[in-house]
Amino acid sequence: MKQIIRKRLCIVILTAMLTTLLINYYIEIHNAQNEMYTRAQEMFWQVGQILDQNEKEAEKERENLKEQCFIRAKAIAYILQDRPQVTGDQQEMEKIARLLQVDEFHLFDTKGNLYAGSEPKYFGLNFNSGQQMQFFLPMLENYDLQMCQDITPNTAEGKLMQYAAVWREDRKGIIQVGLEPTTVLDSMKLTELSYIFSLVTSEKDSTVYAIDPESETILGSTDETLVGKQIQDIGLHPDQMSVTSRGVRAVLNQKDSYCVFGKSNSVILGMSTTSASLYREVNRSTLMVAAYLIGLSLLMITFISKDMDRYILEGISSIHNKLAKITRGNLDTRVEVDSTPEFRELSFQINKMVESLLDTTNKISKILEMVRVPIGVYEYNRDMKRVMATSRLAGILRLKDQEAEELLADHCLFEQKLDTLRSRPVEREERIYRLEGADLRYIRLESFERENSVLGMIADVTDDIMEKKQIERERDIDLLTGMYNRRAFYRHMEQLLREPEQLEHGMMLMADADNLKQVNDKYGHENGDRYLTAIAGLLKGCGWNNCIAARLSGDEFALFLYKCSSRNQLMEYEAGLRKTMETCTAELDNGERIQVRFSDGYAFYPEDGTDTACLLKHADESMYEAKRAYKAASVGKKDESRGSKEGNVS
Repeated sequence: MKQIIRKRLCIVILTAMLTTLLINYYIEIHNAQNEMYTRAQEMFWQVGQILDQNEKEAEKERENLKEQCFIRAKAIAYILQDRPQVTGDQQEMEKIARLLQVDEFHLFDTKGNLYAGSEPKYFGLNFNSGQQMQFFLPMLENYDLQMCQDITPNTAEGKLMQYAAVWREDRKGIIQVGLEPTTVLDSMKLTELSYIFSLVTSEKDSTVYAIDPESETILGSTDETLVGKQIQDIGLHPDQMSVTSRGVRAVLNQKDSYCVFGKSNSVILGMSTTSASLYREVNRSTLMVAAYLIGLSLLMITFISKDMDRYILEGISSIHNKLAKITRGNLDTRVEVDSTPEFRELSFQINKMVESLLDTTNKISKILEMVRVPIGVYEYNRDMKRVMATSRLAGILRLKDQEAEELLADHCLFEQKLDTLRSRPVEREERIYRLEGADLRYIRLESFERENSVLGMIADVTDDIMEKKQIERERDIDLLTGMYNRRAFYRHMEQLLREPEQLEHGMMLMADADNLKQVNDKYGHENGDRYLTAIAGLLKGCGWNNCIAARLSGDEFALFLYKCSSRNQLMEYEAGLRKTMETCTAELDNGERIQVRFSDGYAFYPEDGTDTACLLKHADESMYEAKRAYKAASVGKKDESRGSKEGNVS
């Protein structure tokens, strides 16, 4: 009953406190936004006033400059009409320019060709010489027309100039005057948004900017780094620039901000303030109210719940902490809470459960030790830290006592250890891994997962793997020569030929021992084996990385070379092999050394075949041709030797 009353009382107090906080927070936020809106409108009005005033002054300067251009152009026209002889005197022309304080003036004929003036480098240009000069083309058709061009880069140098042109009163040409618009440009700078925003002061964490509504480009800002950027670059969407709303929330430059927009002439003015700055006072006042309410709530809860049985809470807390330790794998922890009979019984049952769990692991360990099987069993739950394992597991993994204790205390470390073991798999074996150490050993890892529980077995299978490898060696290796036998040779060839793109050029070479029968008859079969071993050593030591060597039968050998760039390279290798044979000998059991001889034949891959049988067939035919040639040569030598002896006798 006390818990129900306290629970409901806490719910009512907390609900009232949260409701008050939310209402207060909403009002404070609304006031902060209204204050910013008012401040923004005042700022927009100030910027608009500065912009309008500077624009009027700039327009006035432009009109004054145009008027001066016309006046000075007419004055020059009058001088030249009154004193036509100065037209050919360049010094006089430049003197007139200085006298009338013009930067340059030009004389055009009635066809628009520039033939004289204060700047000789422009002579030869005409009204068709560029877009800037084409502005004055209409004057060639209307003698009453006088024109003044806006400030623009001139054709010859791209220099900003103000040009004005008038007809001479005698209609014999056009006078054009050019002034550098320094004053106008200075006035125009005052109308630039960058200058205006340099005069505007904004609060910390606040930014004022002007946006072109058509190009959506920031034209000016109190933050110079924003000028020239697209509004999307700073996180602002065009739909958010509403001048009718009182404000909008946006993420600008990765900062949560509140923005207000307004229209001024042809641009949209905006002001943004980071939410952290805007609501700083709101958060401070809210925290003060929250502190007051929390203090009041705590005081009320303390007085109301002072008669609650604190022993129950302490008992629950103690049991909870002990269970947390047990969950993390500390199975030696004992729960001993006896403040109430219920807690005493609960503590007893928890301790009994943990003892039963430990006893189960010990039983499994004893059973495995009794049957003398090199198997270790482990189990852990990912919600618990400790790993339960049988005693033989550490010995199988070659773990020292301290290392085993650390691994079993944390299942994450144990899993890392298993992952390390799994990184060294044995080829062509399933779930068999190498265990590095002073002597190489092999282990089998098996595991089963169900939800968060993992059950696994680690067995030492070194004897089985070593026996299997020995069987494979005896099955595939010729015991006399240490080379592959026929079956192993065919199997490896089939594996190679499955990937023809990796072979490039290849050669199948077959060799047959010469004079083996004579060696057996003269020196015995044991020395005949020495003779074959010498041939095998010569072939195995071929010096070619990519090759397979085998003894196919009693005196027949095969050697397949691959990954060669050309046939010529293979032919050179074969020739080198025969040259090496010329100096190769076999040592007999009596210490005598006899010459090693064999006949060989070869076939090229893929020209002569792309399978093992075909390549061996061609190589065999080639070898026996060489064998017959060798025998014929041997018989010829014997006949010559016999004839020589008979001649000596006669």
